[in-house]
Amino acid sequence: MTGESFASRVQSLRESWIERRQVKGMASVHDFDSQFRLLLTLHGWAEQCVADIHEVYGPDMDATVSPEPQPNGRSAAFNVVIAGSHSVTFSLSERRRMGGSHWFTAVSVASAGPGGGVVAAGPERRNGQWTRGRLEEVLLSVMGAYERSIADSEPGGWADEVRARGA
Repeated sequence: MTGESFASRVQSLRESWIERRQVKGMASVHDFDSQFRLLLTLHGWAEQCVADIHEVYGPDMDATVSPEPQPNGRSAAFNVVIAGSHSVTFSLSERRRMGGSHWFTAVSVASAGPGGGVVAAGPERRNGQWTRGRLEEVLLSVMGAYERSIADSEPGGWADEVRARGA
């Protein structure tokens, strides 16, 4: 049988639960400081993910993370940009409620070109808290959009074949 060893899987399980317990303390409290610490944690994970993207695609891949956010209130945010046209923005957002403010980490995904736009990317309350795995899934979806944009722009490529069948 091939694949990961049991010891590696146990180590991954342990690390993911340690991470969840660490993040839960920040994610479950909705004051500015706690959510800002969560935003900084997400920024660190995003930097590691972009390093992984460069490792796979090579140094010519245009993938960047903006500088670490500063705790200056409403504009505390950072971006991950892929190929100059696909981006993810992580920002702090405030909801005013009776009895005070409620801060949360908002995420939006944007892409340029036909069919592009900006959409919210969660996680929604019912889906749980941010983890490194959730951040990676958002970045993988953006990488998928980047790869599709390349396929769509290649003459005679995948996109032309799909269009030809539907014509």
